[in-house]
Amino acid sequence: MKNKDTLEIVFIRHAQTCYEDIGDRDPSDGELTAEGERQCELLGEKLRDVHFDAYISSSLLRAFRTAAGVCRAKGDNPLIEICPELVECGCTPGYYGCSEEYLRKRYDNAKMCETKLYGTTEYDFVCATDEENDIRAQKVIDYLKSRFTFGDRVAVFSHHGILEHLIPTALGVKPHVFRFALDNVSVTVVEYHRDGTAILRCVNREDMNYSL
Repeated sequence: MKNKDTLEIVFIRHAQTCYEDIGDRDPSDGELTAEGERQCELLGEKLRDVHFDAYISSSLLRAFRTAAGVCRAKGDNPLIEICPELVECGCTPGYYGCSEEYLRKRYDNAKMCETKLYGTTEYDFVCATDEENDIRAQKVIDYLKSRFTFGDRVAVFSHHGILEHLIPTALGVKPHVFRFALDNVSVTVVEYHRDGTAILRCVNREDMNYSL
């Protein structure tokens, strides 16, 4: 059941990854291990009956495949929106993840987000420094809060480094005032309430033994 008085952003870190068989992707764009694939299946089972109003994923393969694992378990082939602004910190400059065409070979109901968060016609953001990643995190959170409203629940699939910026930013706290140790396929929930408060509901939960 959703709460009509809250907006919930559910941040999910990707599954276990290796970087030994990159293929035609950038060296920063790893592939899931066999254990990572199993983690995706288990996460999909745990979230099967949880309703989300949108599924938004980084354009790096490991995050997208984690999102696809959840969406396949839903049974109705929900759309995954691909958001390059969610890529990991420190990616190779000028690399903004996989193309829509490439990712659709892994899960066919996917498309790039219609909005480029920097207001440019091409992706041109950088993610090498804390300052750059702070700006990127703020743009992502501002976008989510402007697009969704109370009663909505949004799944965001991303990466450890940028989640350390996204989660504090969502809470209105300066990033790295406190740090997170986010496990693979861990779930962290931030709730926005009508009185203007933002609440960190859970961090790094994998068992899902609480009510989303």
